Amino acid sequence: MQFAPDLRIALIFAALSVSYIFVSDRLVELFVDDVRSGTVQTAKGTAFVLVSALVIYLLIRAELAKQERLRQAAMRAQRLEAIGQLATVMAHDFNNILTVAIGSAEIAEDALPPVHPARIHLENSMNAAEKAGKLAHQMLVFSRQGHLPSQPVDANQSINDLIPLLTLATGEQVSLRCKLAHGLPPVNAEPYKFENILLNLIINARDAMPQGGEIVLETARERLDAQVSDEIWTVPPGEYVTVSVRDTGHGMSKPIMRKILEPFYTTKPMGRGTGLGLTTLREGMQAWKGHLQITSAVGLGTTIKMYLRPAPYDIPTTREEKRTDATVSSRGETILLVENEADVRASVASQLKNLGYVVRTAADLPEACELLRAGHMVDLLLSDIMLNGTETGVALAKQARAFDKGLKVVLMSGYADPVLTAEMANFADLGWLAKPFDRFTLNRELRRLLD
Repeated sequence: MQFAPDLRIALIFAALSVSYIFVSDRLVELFVDDVRSGTVQTAKGTAFVLVSALVIYLLIRAELAKQERLRQAAMRAQRLEAIGQLATVMAHDFNNILTVAIGSAEIAEDALPPVHPARIHLENSMNAAEKAGKLAHQMLVFSRQGHLPSQPVDANQSINDLIPLLTLATGEQVSLRCKLAHGLPPVNAEPYKFENILLNLIINARDAMPQGGEIVLETARERLDAQVSDEIWTVPPGEYVTVSVRDTGHGMSKPIMRKILEPFYTTKPMGRGTGLGLTTLREGMQAWKGHLQITSAVGLGTTIKMYLRPAPYDIPTTREEKRTDATVSSRGETILLVENEADVRASVASQLKNLGYVVRTAADLPEACELLRAGHMVDLLLSDIMLNGTETGVALAKQARAFDKGLKVVLMSGYADPVLTAEMANFADLGWLAKPFDRFTLNRELRRLLD
C-alpha cells in the first residue's frame, strides 16, 4: 500500500508518538533518579502534547492537500467540459455554413461547360471547404459522445487527417511512426468515435513511457482462417482490416489486463485518467461488430489491435471518382426536407432536385407534421437533428413514423447530442449525415435506405 508523502510523514510521527508513550516511563527510570518529580512529569506531558499536535497538524495538512488536488481536478474537468460544449455549438454553426458553401459550389459547377476556366476555382473552393470541415471535426474529437450509426470509414485517411493532432499529443520525448498498408477497403465504424479512440490509445501509450520511447501506429489487411484466442481475448476467423497501436512502455501484468476494460479502472495516478478510454474502445468494437486483442508483458510494452470488418462498398476518394460513381441518383422518390436554417434548406433542396428527387420542404416540426397529416406522399424524411427551440429531428421521426411506420429517415447535423444519438439507436431504417457533406455523400446515404 502506498501513501501520499504528507500522510507518510504523519504516520511516522504517529508511530513515534505511540512508541514514546510505551517507552517514556522506562527512559525516565534510566536517566532520572526521582521518577516522582513533577518536573519530569510536566516534561513528559509537554512532549506528548507537542508530538500529538504535530501529528494532528500533519494529518490535517495531508487531508487539505488531498482536497485541493481533487478540487483542481474537478475544475480542470469542468473547464474541458465547457470547452467541449463551446466547440460543439461552434461546429454546428460552422458546418452549416460549410454545407451551403459546398452545395452552392457544386451547383455552380454543374452550370458550367466541362472546360470552363472557372471550374478550377470552384474545385479549389470545395477542397478548402472540405478541409475546413475536417478541422471542425477534429475540434469535436475531444467532446464527441454517444453512438452514431456505423458507416464506411477510410482508416488510413482518418489517421492521416489526425497525424498533426496525434504528433502534438505524443510530445517531444515520444516518437510516432505510422506504417499504413496500401489498398485497404473501408471499414465499418463511426468516424468521430474512431478518431477519438485513436487519440486515447496514443495518449495511453505516451503515458506508459514517461522516460520517452516509440509508438507505432499500423494498419493492415488480415485473414484469419482459424479462431485466435487466449484466456482473455477471442477473435473469430474472417476478413479484417486491423489497426494497431504498439508502444515500448512499461507494459502490463496479466491481472491488470483482466481488468483493463472495466469502467473507471485506470493505472494512472489520480487526476491523470478517468478509466473510460478503453471502455469506449470496447463499446466501439461491439457496435461495429469488430474485435479486440491486447498483448502486453511487464517491461516489454503493449500492443492494442482492433480487428474491424470491411465495409460492403468502397468509398470514392477523389472528386472525379465521385462524379463517375454509378450510384443511381433517383427513381423519382419524394423527399421531405426539414431544416430550420433557410440557406441550408435552400442549398440541400437544390442538391436533391439536381439529383432528380421530388422535394418538399419544411422549416420546423409543426410544418413537417402538417405536410404528413395532409397525406402528401413521402418516401424519405431528411431532417436536421436540431430544429427550433426544443424541437428535434428525433422527435419528428417518432411523429412521422406514426403516420407511416415504414418511412425511411435520415438525420443530419454538424454535431451529435449524446442524448439524441442514444435515442437514435432504437430506430430501424435510420440514416445519418454529418455536415458538411457533398452531393455524393448525400445521395449515397439516401440510396442506401431507399434501395
